Amino acid sequence: MSDEPKKPYLASKTILNKSMNPDDYAYDASFKPWDGQDPMQVHTTLEMLQAMEKDKTIEIDARVIGVRESGNHRMQARMFKMGREHFLEGFRKDSASKIKKIRENFGGGIGSGYMDWGANNMGDTRVGQDFTPLLGGPFFKNLYFYIDYIRMHADAFYAYHNDPFARAIVQITRDFVLGTGYEMACDMTKPEGKMAMAAWKAFEVANDIPLQIDQSCEELSIYGEIMLWKLPGLQSKITYRLGPSDTKPIGMIPRVRLIDPSNLVEIVTYPEDITRPLFYVWLQPTQWQIFTTAQNPQISGSTPTQPTTKFIYQEIPADQILHFKINAVSNEKRGRSDFFPVFNYLRRLRDSVHYNMISLEKMAAWSMDTTIEGNQADIDAYIQDQAAIGTIPPPGSEFIHSAAIKRSYNGIQHAGGHASDTFQWCLSCIAAGVGIPVSYFGTHLSGGTTKASALVATEPVAKKMEKRREVMKRILRKLWEYCMDSAGLPVVDVDVVFPEMISQDSTQKLQNLLLAEQARWIKPERAATMAAKELTITNYDYNSELEDVEKQLPEIPMPLADPAQIAPPNSMEPGQPTGGDQQGTPSGGLSAGGTLGSAPHASGVTGKDRVEAKANDRSY
Repeated sequence: MSDEPKKPYLASKTILNKSMNPDDYAYDASFKPWDGQDPMQVHTTLEMLQAMEKDKTIEIDARVIGVRESGNHRMQARMFKMGREHFLEGFRKDSASKIKKIRENFGGGIGSGYMDWGANNMGDTRVGQDFTPLLGGPFFKNLYFYIDYIRMHADAFYAYHNDPFARAIVQITRDFVLGTGYEMACDMTKPEGKMAMAAWKAFEVANDIPLQIDQSCEELSIYGEIMLWKLPGLQSKITYRLGPSDTKPIGMIPRVRLIDPSNLVEIVTYPEDITRPLFYVWLQPTQWQIFTTAQNPQISGSTPTQPTTKFIYQEIPADQILHFKINAVSNEKRGRSDFFPVFNYLRRLRDSVHYNMISLEKMAAWSMDTTIEGNQADIDAYIQDQAAIGTIPPPGSEFIHSAAIKRSYNGIQHAGGHASDTFQWCLSCIAAGVGIPVSYFGTHLSGGTTKASALVATEPVAKKMEKRREVMKRILRKLWEYCMDSAGLPVVDVDVVFPEMISQDSTQKLQNLLLAEQARWIKPERAATMAAKELTITNYDYNSELEDVEKQLPEIPMPLADPAQIAPPNSMEPGQPTGGDQQGTPSGGLSAGGTLGSAPHASGVTGKDRVEAKANDRSY
């Protein structure tokens, strides 16, 4: 046995080395042959065999699908567990008969798949064919291999913090989706509604939900998914293997925390159904900190010494994680960034701007060219004279020389125009990939649009943002349900109210709300809440607002508010309606007595009376 450490185990299933090129963000799904050095970079069974033959210290723990003869000469498929020696033996010449049935049943000559049963004596004469999997499934469609997923995360993080257009994509999405913020509205006329709202307000303050929703909207766009951890056991902070002097922070209100999804390296589900998660595997080294003990006695007396870093391995039950993902199909566990289709165009756009700036710098450069008709002594004498006044003479300087000296200023020669369509092409591809019009980015390409074209461009992006807003509403409703469950309250129906996405005429919007309330299409509380959002009132509370109105405006008679007087038919006495219904039904016009027939309230009715009347009215 060699004293050298053994190499890592190789998985029995080979992988397609699909990844994004970190230099240009181009996604490359073509087959990459093994370089013959690093055993962790093998891609096919053939390369795995070559690596094991080359390095005797490499071991393998394989699960191989094979067949064996059972009773009555029937073939039975089963899974075989194989180590290094058995795996190599199955592919040697002298053992060909042992795998004959496997080749016949699994298609010999298929080539580089999960298991390359067609590789005879480790020889393969096929050239120029891409990787073809032996079996289908999500493994070859998803960012399933963690290195691909983490590269996407790293590139998305870099693009958001270093690329102006990537940052604009996230902020435009956030501003459209969230606007000035959300409002949770439930039926406050019932006791359970008041209790639910009181519990939510406490939960919202303790967890700083507005900030977490703002961050969730941004990170959902950057990473393609977010994960909210419902901390167990009333923990108010995330803890991991506390020291002897550490204390676990506990609170009365349950806490939720937004955690980095790249730290969760695996979502363990039932293999046949990825919608049934069992637990999440959290694997990460924490941040590294230099100072671990406070030198101030007043602080160090109450603060225990902390380690420089920790390495976390933790399994989190699935019912503690609220997982939301976007840009993923039905068979994918993880989401994709909004930047994913446009990574390479973002890089090319940055490069085009960078190279054009260099070109402009070169075009702006200039130099002085001096011609002297003389010998070297004349040239040396001129250089000494110029050194006395510097390279760039001050304004008003006078040059005195003979006709044998000529001075001229030279710029870059043969420089063409620096205008290029590259910027427009790249930005158009980026805009198409993320579903945001070019005019929204505020560049020189944003001008010159008409109102009609602006409206046409607004409609598709409004639909996209409405779809993303529905995701944010689902997040808030899930948090509402968790809050109610933790407080032991029944789940009360809640409406998540956001301000209008595409601003319209506020006057018309308020008139529509008033009409909807008077027609009893919506209840007054909802109309008032939506009107407050339209007026950008951030701390509006319907019930307290009505109480303040009652205190400050106790009795204000409504003008022209007396109900119409009903007179007998064919009577001209005061009170007979001048038009409309002859049966005395208010028609909206002035009566003979001068009162407005359609006014809803009588003169002298107080705000308190109207509140009580609305509270007792269950018709809406």
